[in-house]
Amino acid sequence: MKRRLTTTRKDEIFKKFWNQNDRFASLLNTVLFEGKDMIRPEALSDSNDGKSAETPDEMNTVVKKTGHSAEFVLTGIEDPRDMPLQLLYQDSLGYLKECQEILKGRGENKDDMDEVLDALHEEDRLKPIINLVLYYGKEPWNGATSLKEMFPHVPEKIREVFPDYRINLIQARDAEHYHFDNKDLQDAFTLAELAYKDEMDKVYAYLKDNKVGADVAAMAGAFADHDSLIESGLEMDKYAAGCGAKCHQ
Repeated sequence: MKRRLTTTRKDEIFKKFWNQNDRFASLLNTVLFEGKDMIRPEALSDSNDGKSAETPDEMNTVVKKTGHSAEFVLTGIEDPRDMPLQLLYQDSLGYLKECQEILKGRGENKDDMDEVLDALHEEDRLKPIINLVLYYGKEPWNGATSLKEMFPHVPEKIREVFPDYRINLIQARDAEHYHFDNKDLQDAFTLAELAYKDEMDKVYAYLKDNKVGADVAAMAGAFADHDSLIESGLEMDKYAAGCGAKCHQ
């Protein structure tokens, strides 16, 4: 029963952790923009409905947008799947939704794809949907990272002439290669790395020696699929909530 509880709470843990703009921006800047300060936390806002398109229940998703310029979709998964095809489908629905919102702004309600496209004006502008897949499964990623990789049986000359679609992938287990300017991210990935190696003595020493937030510890546990670390984070959260002003006297 305990295992079932922690599994059902992973989506909540994921969203609580990544909803903070400073963490989200640091991840984007480090992974997508080589550490350059391209995305400012104050420029990010939540998507209206929290996702750009229909998402399977087993995929955790947080969506942020930067004004009218771009939409960033962070998807957390534990099981490698045909992600290029999955994200291509989701993004297609996301762009269709953008078109429909543009038309609604002009008082036009259309559902049929052909009608939507016919009603667009030359001056209408869409914002790009940019995906980042955060994989935190126990085993190294063994799935495709681009659409072309899903067609190994097709001759290379044919693969050269059809459009590719690649995913931006980060594996929690490889996060030692990244240096985040956000302490919470660095703590979460460091703890996850130790938990992956089952070095729990070092995990609890790190928790003791560093001011690690409760949601950070829980997220690290979710990364590494380590129930005891998830529970430690949740217990820290309960203690902080019940402690109140007494803890600061």
